[in-house]
Amino acid sequence: MQAYAVWWILAAVLVGVELTSGTFYLLVYGAAAAVAGIAAWLGAGLVVQLLTAAVIAVAGTLALRHWRRSTAHPESTVQDMDIGQPVILDTWQDGRGQVKYRGALWDAEAESASVDSARPLLIRAVKGNTLVLGN
Repeated sequence: MQAYAVWWILAAVLVGVELTSGTFYLLVYGAAAAVAGIAAWLGAGLVVQLLTAAVIAVAGTLALRHWRRSTAHPESTVQDMDIGQPVILDTWQDGRGQVKYRGALWDAEAESASVDSARPLLIRAVKGNTLVLGN
């Protein structure tokens, strides 16, 4: 089997596995393997093929890391809008319960043991789908 065919098969496998993971890293490695396959098809030696794949993989990984950092946690700005909003108590026992907020029933927990459920409760933080409440 020709070297370019091996590279292209590797690229197809990596891209196929990427479709199940959604991280984009395997997509970068698949693209690096595909370009190394093109280099092999054009007659480049094994060292050039490996260097081509390595350079593209490293550059793509660094680009993805930069992209992930710049777009990290976009939901935190959405959740920040909930901080300080009042909720309506539905059930409450031992610092945990359910509250009504924005027309839905949410799980909630007290921010500390000193939270008084008889006073109005405000959202202090959001942990997943649980509201952390305080007075």
